[in-house]
Amino acid sequence: MPLVTALQRRLSVLHAARVRGTFFASFETSGMAHPPDIAMSRLARALLELPPSIQKLWKQARNRVFDIGVARAAGNTALPLALRRQTVKTIAHLNARVALTLYPQTWRAPTRLPNKRLERPGATSRADVAAPNAGRSAAER
Repeated sequence: MPLVTALQRRLSVLHAARVRGTFFASFETSGMAHPPDIAMSRLARALLELPPSIQKLWKQARNRVFDIGVARAAGNTALPLALRRQTVKTIAHLNARVALTLYPQTWRAPTRLPNKRLERPGATSRADVAAPNAGRSAAER
């Protein structure tokens, strides 16, 4: 929990608890969704700026992951997920790995709203979007 406490000042804590006997913590950048490279850079900076005693907890984690979460939705636009070389080097320096999680399409706009007066044109499609958790980081101990 000291790692979670230290990081919650700069990051949003998505989850922090024991999962099947192992402590699991997951974080994401605060505020609006950022492109994966920016989000991962911010996560890495937050980890690198921790006091050495707290950084030790990160280093002791069994699994350190920078996860790019993408919600797949209807559409035909591409979603570039390139990371800068420096971002990759920083993640490697943190002894972490990069993962890509593709979330299934779970939301479909109705083709017709129950109340005809409330219907809005163009409310039936969505483009591919990066989920707000793009660039989230998880640490397991």
